[in-house]
Amino acid sequence: MHNALFNLGFRPFFLLGSVFAVVAMALWIGPLFPTAVLWHAHEMIYGFAAAIIAGFLLTAVRNWTGIMTPHGLELAGLTGLWLAARLMSLVAETVTWAARLDALFLLFLLAAVAWPIYQVRQWRQWGILACLAFLLLGQLLFLLGVTDLFATGERIGIQLGMFAILGLIFIIGGRVIPFFTERGVGYSLTITRFPWLERWIMPMYSLFAGLTILFPGSIPSRLLALALAALHLVRLWGWYSHGIWRKPLLWVLHLAYLWLIVGFLLVTADLTGLAIHAWAVGGLGGMIIGMICRVSLGHTGRNIHQPPTAVTLLFALVFTAALLRTAFPWLLPQFSILWYRLAGIGWIAAFLGFLWWYAPMLWQPRADGKPD
Repeated sequence: MHNALFNLGFRPFFLLGSVFAVVAMALWIGPLFPTAVLWHAHEMIYGFAAAIIAGFLLTAVRNWTGIMTPHGLELAGLTGLWLAARLMSLVAETVTWAARLDALFLLFLLAAVAWPIYQVRQWRQWGILACLAFLLLGQLLFLLGVTDLFATGERIGIQLGMFAILGLIFIIGGRVIPFFTERGVGYSLTITRFPWLERWIMPMYSLFAGLTILFPGSIPSRLLALALAALHLVRLWGWYSHGIWRKPLLWVLHLAYLWLIVGFLLVTADLTGLAIHAWAVGGLGGMIIGMICRVSLGHTGRNIHQPPTAVTLLFALVFTAALLRTAFPWLLPQFSILWYRLAGIGWIAAFLGFLWWYAPMLWQPRADGKPD
């Protein structure tokens, strides 16, 4: 049986991204805690999340456009670039080289995603390309900060990266969550959509992100956060149907989206540190583990309606980690270090579980014998 690891983007990036989710969190709650805050923030955004995004988009764009994205040696090279940056980021003497390689990786990823979209003139994807471009810009600003050319480059680069990734979730989630829900609940369902809301949600979010980066904690940014929480709640309510609770691969996406709304409410309450982790652990973490469990089944020729029974536990672990990292430090701040570490252990257990049940699917050929 030949190895299928570099047949399509989701395979190496979901596999190595999940391995890195475990390793990076173990390092953070262990030997690097609490001295490497910038490393932790950068690596979870530009290391872990960027890998999963690369895997998802390289796979999705092939489906959207009908044009093959990097595979074989090209995909192996792109994966190697990302992996080299992760290794170099661990050594103080090579951190600047890691930042350069990350920028190069994101540049190549943007090109690999943009070229097929341009070839078929699929202009509706411009928002996704814009978010990827901002992710690249964030990494370039981080590089300027690391090389002492821009004093606040590291902070702004990390913030811009996080907001770019959340933007991707709002765009892609706005397509796939209602689509998956309609087709996955097992009965006839028509999702409620609000065209006026869809027109305003991303412009308002972009304004919020800009204000938050430039004027953190300002009244306008907090008011915008409140408005966005309300809009996203209406959006999520329109997608909701009671049948999701029988389908773990559906309710995980709905709950992850709810965590994103919680993040906006925490910004409104001027609890930005907690908001970041509501977005990152509950929102981004929940959305990622839900999507990689689903995509890995569908694109390896397996039944998406019959995931491993353990996925319920994996999803519960991520959302428990989010509670431990947000609610518990607020309720019992005297034990904050304990909550941080317990949240990290929950995160590690979730992604170890994903690797245990899904890793063989990612390196083996499709179960139905079809080509990727």
